[in-house]
Amino acid sequence: MSNNHSDLDSKIQEKAMKVDMDICRRIDITARLCDVAQQRNCEDMIQIFQVLATPPSTLTRRLRKPASQTFKGNESDEPVSISESEESGNKEINEEMQRMLNQLRECEFDDDCDSLAWEETEETLLLWEDFPGCTLSVENQGDQEESIEKVIKDTESLFKSREKEYQDTIDQIELELATAKSDMNRHLHEYMEICSMKRGLDVQMETCRRLITQSGDRTRSRHRSAQDFAKRNVIIFVMLL
Repeated sequence: MSNNHSDLDSKIQEKAMKVDMDICRRIDITARLCDVAQQRNCEDMIQIFQVLATPPSTLTRRLRKPASQTFKGNESDEPVSISESEESGNKEINEEMQRMLNQLRECEFDDDCDSLAWEETEETLLLWEDFPGCTLSVENQGDQEESIEKVIKDTESLFKSREKEYQDTIDQIELELATAKSDMNRHLHEYMEICSMKRGLDVQMETCRRLITQSGDRTRSRHRSAQDFAKRNVIIFVMLL
């Protein structure tokens, strides 16, 4: 009996430990998922601030001088591969953006929208040639803007023309529907008139049929009575002879 109790106690303890371990494991997984989600949200916010909140002209101007100094210092050295230069440039850009983001977080902005703007001077002028990976040149920027404006205007005109065509089609369909509705009402009225005329003709035909039947019966009865009278006279005349 004591052995059974001890076995039962040991099984209960093992089950409790297993349940505790499962609970702890679930709690750890949940906490880990929460941490990952929070980290992902922070990374998304950092990317949004990097795209929207960072002044690109200031960042470009500040990156020009270190880049030029780096190329000047490496003229006597061996040429660096393109991939290494791109990785170093991307690393510098990321570090500079992170620093600017930290500055933006530390700064206290007023409610005025002008506090978020920056002055476009020679020091903060945006130059496309500062970005080695950018294929768009300054000379082609105006042409591209004109082409984009032309595409936008063409698209707007196309949409307006199609909208006008659709509106004309809708008006035509509405007119045809109104005409069809009036025709249906007219045909319905004519059909009702024809039905009433047919009912009247049916009544008249039934009346005429009854009159003809009654007149025929009367004619036959009269003819029979005349025949009977003639037969009776013949019989009387024969009896008298």
